[in-house]
Amino acid sequence: MTYWRLHYHLIWATFERQPTLTPEREKMFYGVIYQKAKELGLKIHAAGNVDDHVHIVISIPPKLSVADCVRHFKGASTYAINHMDGSDGQFKWQEGYGALSIGERSL
Repeated sequence: MTYWRLHYHLIWATFERQPTLTPEREKMFYGVIYQKAKELGLKIHAAGNVDDHVHIVISIPPKLSVADCVRHFKGASTYAINHMDGSDGQFKWQEGYGALSIGERSL
């Protein structure tokens, strides 16, 4: 059995840091990322946002790269938000992300 403890603080922004994370979109975003984390075997320790960016503290197993994790979260949430009732289909995330490794004591 592989032993691992890989914890990260991930941050990414809405396109051009526009304040487009409305309360309705936030609700959809969190539902999607928690479901996607479960599918991928990830553990979200904390998640929060303001209207133009998100923060997630997460444990990612070594079989999945940080880049792939963020790609899954951004892709799934963009799709879901753009398919919400009344959506104009124009929601998108800014390219890139920030990833900081953190120690177990910081969790």
